[in-house]
Amino acid sequence: MKSIFGGLISIILLGIYIHLIKVAINIVYCTEENGCPDFNDGMAQALSVIGGLVSALVIAELAAAQPGEPLAMRTLSVGASNKIIQITSIVAACYVLVWIVAGLTAFMVGLYHPDKVPALTTLGQSWLGLAVSSAYAYFGIKQPGGN
Repeated sequence: MKSIFGGLISIILLGIYIHLIKVAINIVYCTEENGCPDFNDGMAQALSVIGGLVSALVIAELAAAQPGEPLAMRTLSVGASNKIIQITSIVAACYVLVWIVAGLTAFMVGLYHPDKVPALTTLGQSWLGLAVSSAYAYFGIKQPGGN
């Protein structure tokens, strides 16, 4: 039950994250004659906080997983059925994939339109650093000079 509740909250946060990125991108490309909506301070703060939470979850999961091992295996009980393992692996992989696509999109839009929605630009830039860190964690890459 604990895993289901935690997973549900994670999916809801990812949904809000995607929604806020989509709103910000719509504002960037808005061409309405009578003005475009604003990305208000509450939205910017929510994007920052939720982006951090979603990224932390992805990084923690990738850091805990062994390369080639299905994601989220540590959340399952020892005797979990193959069906549960498969479903959990697919959901976790989709979660990471959505995080990658959303972050890359935010980065690219923010790169070409940095002043339109600063919160989107900041999110995209921080996502890039977190994506590199998560790849290092997952593949066990050590930085030069590191132990």
